[in-house]
Amino acid sequence: MLRWIFGLQGRLTLGFALILVISIAGVSLYSAYATRIETQRFAAEIEQVRAERAEQLVRDTFEANQDWDEVQYAIQQVGNLYGWRVVLENESGMVVADSHQFVRNAQGLFETLNDRFATPNRFSKRPVYVNNQLIGHLLVDERPNKQERPLSMKDFYPGSIARLLQDGGPNTINQKQAEIRPTQVPSQATEDLVAEVLEYVDPPLSNLQSAFQIVTIFTREALAPIRGLTAAASKLGTGDLGQRVPESGSDDIGNLAKTFNTMASDLELAGQQRKQLTADVAHELRTPLTNIQGYLEAIKDGMVDADEETIDTLHDQTTHLATLIEDLRILAVADAGALTLQKTHGSPVTTIEDAVTTFSQRARDREIELSVSSSKTTLTMDYDETRLRQIITNLVENALTNTPNNGTINIDIQDNAQDLKISITDSGVGISKENLPRIFDQFYRVDGSRSSVTGGAGLGLTIVKKLVEAHNGSVDVSSEVGQGTTFTVSLPIIDS
Repeated sequence: MLRWIFGLQGRLTLGFALILVISIAGVSLYSAYATRIETQRFAAEIEQVRAERAEQLVRDTFEANQDWDEVQYAIQQVGNLYGWRVVLENESGMVVADSHQFVRNAQGLFETLNDRFATPNRFSKRPVYVNNQLIGHLLVDERPNKQERPLSMKDFYPGSIARLLQDGGPNTINQKQAEIRPTQVPSQATEDLVAEVLEYVDPPLSNLQSAFQIVTIFTREALAPIRGLTAAASKLGTGDLGQRVPESGSDDIGNLAKTFNTMASDLELAGQQRKQLTADVAHELRTPLTNIQGYLEAIKDGMVDADEETIDTLHDQTTHLATLIEDLRILAVADAGALTLQKTHGSPVTTIEDAVTTFSQRARDREIELSVSSSKTTLTMDYDETRLRQIITNLVENALTNTPNNGTINIDIQDNAQDLKISITDSGVGISKENLPRIFDQFYRVDGSRSSVTGGAGLGLTIVKKLVEAHNGSVDVSSEVGQGTTFTVSLPIIDS
């Protein structure tokens, strides 16, 4: 558990959880404040509507029956529904209806508000009019004492008769008490009023629960790409480089998926290139070694004389092998970022011309016109003479290899305030558009041949690119099949 907590996943999870808790707390506080304000406002509106509807109910009941006893039921139902203590006072000041207590005293008479209640000022008072005539006042206590319980129908009529019977039997019942009639069955209007008010005050808990479920589902779906990415990354770490994740959307998660797929593709390509490099190196080393071994065995068996021609052949093979090993060493050092340059200050034009001159005889033997053109500048800059000579040598060697007899090769040297540009243009066979992107890959040959008849090991252009980049420069290539190829090297000028 501690390992998970202190791990990257645990820290990210706890960090996001902390942010989430703070966000939820902030939203909750604001929501609670806003809800309280809205609830208070809504409650005030509800209480206002309740009072108006209670008044309407009393008015309609009295107007229909013209009897205070009929109003008792309406008052009683309002008290049960709203949890209020509701009292109706007629125009004479007598309490004619009470939701929590019988309105007639032991003598069957109505009482005044002051006689009935010790604190009559606890009630809010609303006048009740019928046909523009005041018939009484509706008094409401919205928060009655918890010990006060509203009357039920059982308490209102049968209970009262039972108590009267227990007190003395039918002979002791006052004539006015005997005349008390049971409360009428509520009208349809009263029932509709009750249903409508209940609809107003029903808390929307079911809606809250549904919203929470929707949020849970949404967050689960939103985190699904992350879970898929985690699973793919785990498999990628075990060596399964073919793992990919769906790329959907342009948000952060979508960009993360695209980045993961790019990384996986690069790793897969690097793995393939590593395997290919191993096979290529083995092949390139095997060819000269096989030739050397064959000649030596033939000399040992007496089948071939160790004459000058045989020794020259063995020397050429060992030279080719040494060159290949040195090229591989340079590439390994460059890939590791450990290639150092021994820069000197001078004119690079002279170095370039000297490197080209070494190919003059080979060009003449094949009747190839090899020329150097420059702006005859007195430019001086910091550069590694050995590496620059190697760059020019590899490019001219490549041009000679791919240019037929009677062709042309031109090396053009130009400079400006920013960089030195060296262009090597030949009239050779050219390179197709499909092969151009891979022209600088290790062991890559345009013709796909593994023979050294048409070229070297396929490392020359790769070394050119590495050496140019070590000088903080760039190398570009443009070509058309049957028209020739141009390599352009750009080296930055550093004044000293």
